[in-house]
Amino acid sequence: MPNTCYVRLWVLKTKFMNKDRQRRIAAQKMFKLPITNFKELDLTIAPFVPKGMTKAFRNTRYTVMIYENSPTTHGNAIRVMVQKHNDTAILNHWSEMQKIKNEIFGEETTAIEYYPAKSQLIDDHNIYWFWIFPENVLPIPFT
Repeated sequence: MPNTCYVRLWVLKTKFMNKDRQRRIAAQKMFKLPITNFKELDLTIAPFVPKGMTKAFRNTRYTVMIYENSPTTHGNAIRVMVQKHNDTAILNHWSEMQKIKNEIFGEETTAIEYYPAKSQLIDDHNIYWFWIFPENVLPIPFT
């Protein structure tokens, strides 16, 4: 007779693997479609909404999660998470992030990527973040 604990772990692992596999298959199907404009998701009917997330957008390549009141050392800012549906790295990263920022927040919005100290680094997935601060919070270099 198998160990009950082992059987439970196997069932949990199988459920997780099936969800992950289903997500990969769905992503493969989406990547065969043309790239679409972002559409805002209705968070009131979403099965799961991470704490603090205020908006989310999705197209056939990316999911964008927005946290509009993220605390910083200089007041609140908008924190934006971008992830490809297949959880792979974003090729042409800079230009893709620029396109996403422009489409959702506008071409004249300034956003920054934050590269933390090694002691604060969390890099578990191919997830990209950018921040939008209120006007006059960030020093803007002359061009």
